[in-house]
Amino acid sequence: MSSSQQSIAEQRIQKALETNATALDLSRFGLTCLPASIGQLVNLATLRLDSNQLTTVPPELGQLFNLTELDLGKNRLTTVPSELGQLANLTQLDLYNNQLTTVPPELGQLANLTRLDLRVNRLITLPPKLGQLANLTTLDLYRNWLTTVPPELGQLANLTQLDLYNNQLTTVPPELGQLANLTQLNLANNQLTTVPPELGQLANLTQLNLANNQLTTVPSELGQLANLTQLDLANSGHLVSPPPEVLRQGTRAILTYLREQQEAGERQWLSKLLVVGEGGVGKTSLLRALRGESFQEQQSSTHGIDIQALNLEHPNETDVTMTLNTWDFGGQEIYHATHQFFLTNRSLFLLTFNARLGYEQGKLIYWLKTIRANAPESPIILVATWTDERDADLPLSDLKQQFPQIRALLEVSNKTGNGVQALKQSITQTAADLPLMGELWPKSWLQLAQSVRQEEGQYTTPKQLWEQMKQCNVSKDSQSLLATYLHELGDILFFQDNPELNDLVILKPQWVTQKISKVLSAEAVIEANGIFTRQCMEELWHDLHPSLRDHFLELMEQFDLSYKIPEDPDDKSLVVERLEYEPPEFQTLWQQKQQEPNCKEISIKFQLSEILAGIPTWFIARQHRFTQNLHWRTGVLFGDHRENPRHLGLLRVERDTLTNADYVRLTVRGPMPHSFFDVLREGFELTLSRYPGLKITRLIPCPDPIHEECKHEFNYANLIKRLERTPPIETISCEQCLENISVTRLLFGLHYTTQDAVIAEIEKLRVSNQGSFDNLQNAIEEGFTELRELVQRELLREIRAVQKQLESPCPSVFVLRPDDRSFWQKDIGSQRINLQLYCEHPGCFHPVQNGGLYAIDNPKKWLKAMAPHLNRLFGILKYVTPVVGPWLNISAPVYSELIKNDLALSKALIDKLPEITFDDDNRSFIDPDDPRANVLGDSLKTRKISGAALRTLNEFLKRKDPDQVWGGLTRTKTPEGDVLWLCQEHIKEIYPSSR
Repeated sequence: MSSSQQSIAEQRIQKALETNATALDLSRFGLTCLPASIGQLVNLATLRLDSNQLTTVPPELGQLFNLTELDLGKNRLTTVPSELGQLANLTQLDLYNNQLTTVPPELGQLANLTRLDLRVNRLITLPPKLGQLANLTTLDLYRNWLTTVPPELGQLANLTQLDLYNNQLTTVPPELGQLANLTQLNLANNQLTTVPPELGQLANLTQLNLANNQLTTVPSELGQLANLTQLDLANSGHLVSPPPEVLRQGTRAILTYLREQQEAGERQWLSKLLVVGEGGVGKTSLLRALRGESFQEQQSSTHGIDIQALNLEHPNETDVTMTLNTWDFGGQEIYHATHQFFLTNRSLFLLTFNARLGYEQGKLIYWLKTIRANAPESPIILVATWTDERDADLPLSDLKQQFPQIRALLEVSNKTGNGVQALKQSITQTAADLPLMGELWPKSWLQLAQSVRQEEGQYTTPKQLWEQMKQCNVSKDSQSLLATYLHELGDILFFQDNPELNDLVILKPQWVTQKISKVLSAEAVIEANGIFTRQCMEELWHDLHPSLRDHFLELMEQFDLSYKIPEDPDDKSLVVERLEYEPPEFQTLWQQKQQEPNCKEISIKFQLSEILAGIPTWFIARQHRFTQNLHWRTGVLFGDHRENPRHLGLLRVERDTLTNADYVRLTVRGPMPHSFFDVLREGFELTLSRYPGLKITRLIPCPDPIHEECKHEFNYANLIKRLERTPPIETISCEQCLENISVTRLLFGLHYTTQDAVIAEIEKLRVSNQGSFDNLQNAIEEGFTELRELVQRELLREIRAVQKQLESPCPSVFVLRPDDRSFWQKDIGSQRINLQLYCEHPGCFHPVQNGGLYAIDNPKKWLKAMAPHLNRLFGILKYVTPVVGPWLNISAPVYSELIKNDLALSKALIDKLPEITFDDDNRSFIDPDDPRANVLGDSLKTRKISGAALRTLNEFLKRKDPDQVWGGLTRTKTPEGDVLWLCQEHIKEIYPSSR
């Protein structure tokens, strides 16, 4: 601390003494000590000493009997004096960001304390007397070293928020269940192995965070939490209950599952045994031998998948029979892409190979990599067949080291039966330890599942399924969840959220694979390089009703195995698994794009632990709306428009000449390639996400600033870490060209950390064009359009992530208009305001044609709740450019004027927000980046999406529009996985082949 700062601090203390001050701010002075005379300021109500370098504070602080707020955060305190317990009027005590290992028990005497902030310290224990703080509403213990919590905290009857995030807790006391007023409980990032069922008594709890613990089960009593809207169980160890299939569906589904379990539960002794390997190794004969059936010399090949049951006595449980549904996969390579959908975690794999041909001929490494990528937690038993002719010879120790999933190697002869009994015993022992085996199911669910599995038909209707559930006493709230659960487990195929497929429930998934396999292996499709005509479909699926044929064709698209060729008069489809390996002539078009003026290039390299079936063919099918009809089995050239594309994107599998390893590279060229690159990259990332065990390294090439043909590549994950540091590390040195490279430049438009840079570039373009782009062609030529699309898409992704967590889906792009649509009055909080919904197509935001206009009844209250969202939204909306399209029902000039007026009113509203007078004068809602908000601390300068604001928006729209028509906007999931609320015209643009 400088002497001048010390002097200023002393002057402030002296002045406060002379004036009988009630508030004193000595924050950010670099103070290392405080004079004892500070204890003479007996009139102080507020004392700020945060952000200094204090290691101790004088006990005389305990003499400030009128003090209500004391901030000692961001210092170096190792202890605080027990005399602070004498501050009888204290309501807020901030001790965050210090080095405290304990706090004095005398703090329990602070009878009027409502907030105690002890986050980011080194606390190992808490004094039980803190349980005496009868008026405490907020207790923040985030990021300490606590291993236990005193049960006396259960006496804090008025506590509403308790944060124990990032400690070392293995248990929490059941007494926490007595906190009747608690609304938020954060127990994430601990080492909890159990959760006390008493937490189910927290009737007012709305948020419970149990993420990143070591839980295996969650007590069913949590299902009683009727007000809970957010339950986070991410990365909570190896949860068996609730199962992953339920966890993926969110809080409501989890609570429904837990409530059902409370009614009555029954253990289900059922799991899956997946038998894989090359064709002709004897998989079907092996399963016959395991079932005790006779060997057939001329066993026919399996086409697709054959599913039967194998019953085994449980090795440890008395009178319990385990049932393994055996999935016999056809080994021909063309079927591998369809198999990927059923190679699920929590199953047991038998990987078979022919001993007389050897493990290399059996492609064991390929199959092991495939299983690891699709089901990284599933055990594998290697089975060598034909051992009556030759013993198995393979490097088992090396394979186990590389693939720890391998449990054993067994040798069998399907012909003589040798080794079959030993294999059966190994399967029995391994199956008994599977996560699904013995899983507790709600009794009504189990009854329904057994009923469905016993159905003889191939399919049913949703109406019949719901009726079947009703007969099994499955509650109405649970029906959709249970249907999704059975779909996830592979018992049925039912795509409830797909309007093209939700009219049918497939009861026998293997029936579908058999029908699809016929297409994949059809000579007519092979000879036509993947073209699947209506005539061919009628021949291959002649036994299906025409409506079922259309349904199966939609299923092939759902699985990304094919797509309808756009604008084809004969309604043909392209089966991507039958594309040629030899690429067509694409280089001319690709090189021409590079020669165009102002052409830029973005590239990313994906190093994958293995290139599996479906990479990149699934991506080719999923992104087909960008087709230029230039695609092959291992690559594709896409364009952002069908005719005269401004940008081209090339994705292809390539091989490293030094390591001989395959990788995938995505490159986009054009005047402003960032937006199109973002769309294609998200689409490919979605494809890769289907392989949970796939190891991926992403690399960004050096921009070669001194034109030396630099080939160095930067690790994408490490670049992100640099920008996410506080403060960010802005540059990185290239190992090859030795230049310092801007990290923001490398990641420009590729990661949210560069959003400010993207917006700055948009603003630069806008300013250089006299403040606006009235001429759309001008906007396109300058690259404004692409950058605008990029930031709009990124904002919507942020919003959807929060909405998904809150489970409050609704449109989120809108403008606010005064009743007369002319200007805002001086007292904006008392003016009648209307909300107008917009279509959310990035780059084409526009007001909906009919409806979507809702009056805001209490503007002051609503504006205050929504202000964080308004600041983010309107900050992006100002870059909207009127775009003419078929979604318009008014003339282009009128439409242009409408958009301009909406944007001008939105900007004026943001400018006026700080002028509104609110009853409680709480102004923390103001955009912290606004220079007028200088009363806010640095810690509030965040651009995170406000969950509270989005929840308010959801409640408002549902109240105003109970039927959720919302101006005709439809929730649409793009092929890249983005969720947008779109008008019908823009849905057709994204899904041009939809019916």
